[in-house]
Amino acid sequence: MRKLSCFIISFLLTLIIVPSVHAAKLRVRKTSGGIVRSYSSVKLSRNTNSVIVTFQNLTDAKRVRYELSYIANGVPQGAMGTVQAAGLVSDSRDLYFGTCSHGVCTPHYNISNTTLVITTELTSGGTYTKRYRIKI
Repeated sequence: MRKLSCFIISFLLTLIIVPSVHAAKLRVRKTSGGIVRSYSSVKLSRNTNSVIVTFQNLTDAKRVRYELSYIANGVPQGAMGTVQAAGLVSDSRDLYFGTCSHGVCTPHYNISNTTLVITTELTSGGTYTKRYRIKI
């Protein structure tokens, strides 16, 4: 009997002390009303030790700048470049995790903190920036 009364008292105290849980309020995101396009896509290629970047919808762009940065064996590394979009619909780049000289390529190892930032300058005067975090 004593065990039962202790159980009932502790159960009632738990109901009183523990706050009730309510469902989170539904969030509705408002759009700006404009058309948002994707100007790039990224694919990690482990076979070639690189990132393949595809630029698309370039008819709306003047130029696209890209910057790949990462740390290899504790040393900051990276690659950057520009695509002039005049007359192009799409284009791609294969960004190698390593160095190449005179046709000989040496891969980097222990790669971490990899980010790719792509900035598209539009013909309308605006810019569109997309940041990718790449896990290797």
